[in-house]
Amino acid sequence: MWLFEKPIAHRGQHDDINVRTENSIAAFKKAIESGYNIETDVHLLKTGEVVIFHDNTLTRVCGKKVNIKDLTLDDIRGDNYLLPNGEHLPLLSELLELIEGTNTGILLELKINGANYDLEKATYELIKGKEDRIAVQSFNPWTVAWFAANAPEFYHGLLAVSAIMPLGKMMFKKMRPDFIAYDIKSLNKSVVSYCDKNGLKLLSWTIRTPELLEKALGFGVNNIIYEKLDLDSLGFSMDKVRPV
Repeated sequence: MWLFEKPIAHRGQHDDINVRTENSIAAFKKAIESGYNIETDVHLLKTGEVVIFHDNTLTRVCGKKVNIKDLTLDDIRGDNYLLPNGEHLPLLSELLELIEGTNTGILLELKINGANYDLEKATYELIKGKEDRIAVQSFNPWTVAWFAANAPEFYHGLLAVSAIMPLGKMMFKKMRPDFIAYDIKSLNKSVVSYCDKNGLKLLSWTIRTPELLEKALGFGVNNIIYEKLDLDSLGFSMDKVRPV
């Protein structure tokens, strides 16, 4: 399966924030050119469109104290809320167009959107029929369960840290996850054993240093979600991960 055939670039292959800002079209193009899959994040705009951005606000990345959920399509198409590299915040539909005709896959994180399934439904409307190139994940077990119940054709998994794992285990039957994507900093043998026992694939994020890469490989992950690493210079190849 494509998700385990090549490394996954966290928020695209970004580097200098003023050149290839995280979750920008430039970062996505670089990941495609480099032959990597893409991990990215989606929110819902006030006007209902699915937009790509990581944080709930623009403060950290764009220096604007505004919530993503309060922005409209016209807002992000204007010049008041540009990414540091001068691009507009991309829509998910734009990324889907970008990967057409390539062998790049998207690991799509749905952010928590309150006590409703508006983001899940809007995302599904865009990605349905594209299950051969898209997998979904979330920290929200109810999002994972929604996809299990309403779009089981999509490979879906739980994003987890140590605090979320107990809830994930409680909701396992409803989520029916295909994989766990676990924080490398707290990855341990019990997580690996849990995945093995339940037939789950294991991804780990975010691999930012050679030491974290070695840790992930030592635990036998099935793939890495990496950021700002020159994998070639580190001698990384997919035969070093645990085969699927």
